[in-house]
Amino acid sequence: MKLSVLDHSLIVSGGTAADAFRNTVELARAAESLGYHRFWLAEHHGSGHFAGVAPEVMIARVASMTSRIRVGSGGVLLTHYSPFKVAEVFRLLAAMFPGRIDLGIGRSSGSSDAMSRALAYGAPSKGDIFPQKLADLIAFMTGAPPASEELRDVQVRPAIDEFPEIWSLGTGEQSAALAARHGLAFCFAHFFNPVSGGVFARGYRAQFQPSGTLSAPRSALGVYVICADTAGEARRLARTNDLLAVRTRRVIDGPVPSVEEADAYPYNPEDLQTIEFDRKRLVAGEPAEVKEQLLRMAADYQVDELLITTICHDHRVRLRSYELLADTFALRGAA
Repeated sequence: MKLSVLDHSLIVSGGTAADAFRNTVELARAAESLGYHRFWLAEHHGSGHFAGVAPEVMIARVASMTSRIRVGSGGVLLTHYSPFKVAEVFRLLAAMFPGRIDLGIGRSSGSSDAMSRALAYGAPSKGDIFPQKLADLIAFMTGAPPASEELRDVQVRPAIDEFPEIWSLGTGEQSAALAARHGLAFCFAHFFNPVSGGVFARGYRAQFQPSGTLSAPRSALGVYVICADTAGEARRLARTNDLLAVRTRRVIDGPVPSVEEADAYPYNPEDLQTIEFDRKRLVAGEPAEVKEQLLRMAADYQVDELLITTICHDHRVRLRSYELLADTFALRGAA
């Protein structure tokens, strides 16, 4: 079972965006030394706790500070962008870091309606054109003729010897079906949809159609994880996630809170219901129980890889969580 990392460049209370980006680089270097397979950077806009607004920029930074680990986007929000421009950027990254770049594509907006309009700099396109955008992007990345007739004469540069791995990221049936239809790798975000994802992930494998980029299905599962030396400590650290979930539900933006802030917060009954559901998105515990639960989830979702996201206020604690997980899965031995 391969383990990888999805990082959001966390802005924590008392910290800055600059701290977040330094911590991302440190985590990437640690992940490489610990034996993780790939390191992905998320894209969010207008967030007070996730600083990663441009994964393509952070990919260049992280790849330049590491030497072996695959680096990619988790994912570029194609809804907002030109497929041609995304292809140019990731071809450039692939030329700079051969054999190490992944292009993960997300379907969601990752932002408010106002933010989406700002990113598009005008009225959003009418109708759902994401499938057409995805088809054109795949063509631009692989050198095939674009699906859009008016783009057939466009030449994409730079020329590259090895194409990035292309992944479709999603939380439901449509994303899984698109990935299967186009013969792409698929990553299901359990941390967004912790209830019914197994059906979609298994459906992807059943419906997969081989393509020029991938001959057999390849899938991963994105999971929130907190691993600590004891189960009690893991549950205590998870209080940060509790308050972050409550604030998100109340549309209260801000940095990732500390455990102490979470313990002092006056939760009402509605907040407690939010926490009860949100905890379904998180695997927290000591190493052996976390490993057992993750392997059980991987078998249920029929995935080849686990993409781990850990949200903690204390960066040292976050590094320790990834270290414990790597040790219990014997990643360094496998590498």
